[in-house]
This record gives sequence, structure tokens and C-alpha cells, in this order.
Amino acid sequence: MPVPVPVPAGATEPRALTALYVTALIGGLVGAGLIYMVMFNEFSESELVTITPLWFFPIVFGLYGFVSQRLLGRIASGRAGTLGEAARMTIDVAGHWAALVLFPFLVLKWRSSLLVSLAAALFWAVLLWLFFTAVFPSL
Repeated sequence: MPVPVPVPAGATEPRALTALYVTALIGGLVGAGLIYMVMFNEFSESELVTITPLWFFPIVFGLYGFVSQRLLGRIASGRAGTLGEAARMTIDVAGHWAALVLFPFLVLKWRSSLLVSLAAALFWAVLLWLFFTAVFPSL
């Protein structure tokens, strides 16, 4: 059984970033819950589409920030050499469908959860925009 390697000093990110990610994630989930469970009848379909980024991006930002911190922790502990390697370890456990969600981690080389989560949010912003401009109008 391999002996755990201690995390080097300074390898962990500030707790304030973790708090930011958790707050964004919870805020986005609460916002989505309020919009779709409490205030749904107060909005038209086009208004619901327009306000989607208000809850979607905090969820994406928070989730990717939180996950990237965990993946960066694998690098700091010596269990993975790169962010892509750490993401592939997760895909091996969770299955190949996880690659769809973990795609930004497979291509990015940054060691900052903030940069990774901002890039992932931008990636999903483009996908959401494509959906709302190309697919949604034809539904």
C-alpha cells in the first residue's frame, strides 16, 4: 500500500476561494429553485431564457471551482502530475460519461482553480449560447 505523500506547504488554495465556490453554487441553486418552483408563472418563456445565465453561471462557476480544487489536490499530494491526469483518474472511476463534464480539465494546464472555473464557465457559456440560438428556436 503506497504511503500518502504530505501536501507541500503553499500547495492548497485559500479557504476564501472554497467559500466563493460554495456560495456561488448554493446561490445558483437557490436562484434556479426560486425561478422555476416559486416564480415560474410570473415569467414568459423568453424571460425565462433571458434570466437563465443568472442561475446557470453561478452553478457552473461554483461546481467547476470546487471540482478543480479537488483535482489540484491530487496533484499537490503527488497522486497525479497534471490536471488532465487527475481528471482522467476521476473518469476512470465515474465512467466515460464524466468526460463530457470534465472536458475543460482534460485540456487546461493551469494550476489555479479560479482560472479553470472561469474558463469552464466561458466554455459552458458558449454551449448555452449555441443552444439558445441554434436549437431552442426550432423546438
